[in-house]
Amino acid sequence: MEAVTAWRTFWRAIALAALLIGLLWIAGAEAQTQCGPHRRIVEVLAGKYGEAPRAIGSVSRNHLMEVYVSETGSWTILVTSADGNACIIASGGDWEDVPFEPGARS
Repeated sequence: MEAVTAWRTFWRAIALAALLIGLLWIAGAEAQTQCGPHRRIVEVLAGKYGEAPRAIGSVSRNHLMEVYVSETGSWTILVTSADGNACIIASGGDWEDVPFEPGARS
């Protein structure tokens, strides 16, 4: 009986380790950030995806965040540093503009 319990524990540990390795591999693949010169990334967003600037804001003293959106609903968030290097930090689909009223509660 103890041998069966030991084998079950062993195989559960192997399965858990395999699951964790798989999740870490997926997370690592998705964490790859696409960076490059701001002008080049903006050209790709416009040419390949039809995305244009929709919003901009300061992230810090040396970084700007921009949101690019297409008519089809694709969107990209781009962060650009003062040296002109930009990185895509998120992208997706189904963009929807929501009316904003200062002071309104959601």
